[in-house]
Amino acid sequence: MKNLCWLATGGTIASRPSSNGLVPGFTAQKMLDMLPELKKYGSIDCYDIMNLDSTNLQPHDWQFIARCIEKYYTQYDGFVITHGTDTLSWTSCALSCMLENPAKPIVVIGSQLTLEEENTDAKENLNAAFAAAASKLRGVYAVCGGQIISGLWAKKIYSEDLRSIQSVNMPPVATFCGSDITWSDFVCPSATGEFKVHYELEEKVAQVKIMPGLDGEILAALADLGYKGIVLEAYGAGGIPFSENENKDIDSAVKRLTEQGIVCVCVTQCLYDGVYMNRYEVGIKAVEAGIIPAGKYSAEAATVKLMTALGRKMTFDQIKQLF
Repeated sequence: MKNLCWLATGGTIASRPSSNGLVPGFTAQKMLDMLPELKKYGSIDCYDIMNLDSTNLQPHDWQFIARCIEKYYTQYDGFVITHGTDTLSWTSCALSCMLENPAKPIVVIGSQLTLEEENTDAKENLNAAFAAAASKLRGVYAVCGGQIISGLWAKKIYSEDLRSIQSVNMPPVATFCGSDITWSDFVCPSATGEFKVHYELEEKVAQVKIMPGLDGEILAALADLGYKGIVLEAYGAGGIPFSENENKDIDSAVKRLTEQGIVCVCVTQCLYDGVYMNRYEVGIKAVEAGIIPAGKYSAEAATVKLMTALGRKMTFDQIKQLF
C-alpha cells in the first residue's frame, strides 16, 4: 500500500460557481470523498496549502509548494498537486528545476472543467495522476489533456479544449482515456544523489516577444530596471533581426546586454521543433552577439531554467550548459 500526499492549491478542478464566476471552493478531502475510488492507489493524506486561481500564482508560490514537498518528502511515496491549468506548465517546469534528485513521482494535475460539472475531465485526470504517483516513476510530471508528461515539456496549447496541456517536443510518458492508461517506453531520470531543494530564484527575468518594428530600447530599459536575464521569443528557427537602423538592430542590443552581464536566451515563437541557430545568418549573428539558444525548450521552461540558474549564481558558461 502506497502512502500518497495530496497537495491542493486551488484551480478550476476545485472551483465552484460564485457571483464573480468560478472560484476555488473544494478542499482536497472533499474531492477525495467525491472520488473514493482513488483510494485504490494507496493511503491518501490531504493538505490544502493554498486556494488560488493559478493565474494568481507567483514564484514565491513555487517556493512554498517545494517547501511542502521537502517537509513531507520522507513520509510519502508519491505526491499529487492539484492546480489550475493556466500556469500548470510554469509550476511543473519550476519544480523540475528546483527539485534535485527526486526519487519519487511528483505529479502536477489540472482540469478544464470543475469536478462537479457534467462530463468533467477532472475525474480521469485525477485517476491518471494518482496512478502516476503510485508508480515507479521518479521526478516531476504534469497530467492533463489525456497525457502524463515529463514536467519540463508540458505546455498549455488550448484555452477551452479538454486537451489543454500537452507534451511539446517530447513524447508523453503515457496517454490515458477514462481509466485506461497506456504507458510508453519512457526511461526515468536517475536519482543517484541526495534529494535537495533549490529555493533560489531570480525574479528579474523577462520574456520579450520579437515582432516587426521592435525597438532595442525596450531591452535597454529592462537592463536599466535591473533585469538579470531576458528570454527572447524569436521567429522560426531562432531568427533575430539585425538592421542598419540602430533602434531596430536587436543583435546589437543583445550584445550590449551580454557585455553588461545580462544573460539572454532564445526560444522560438513556434509551438514545435525549437531553435536551430546555426542555419541562418539571423541566427548565427545573434549567437555571435552572445545569446544562448534554448534548443527545444518552451518559453516557460527556458525562463524558469534561467530564473533558477541565476538564483543559484551560475556563471554564463554554466548556464549555457543547461540548454
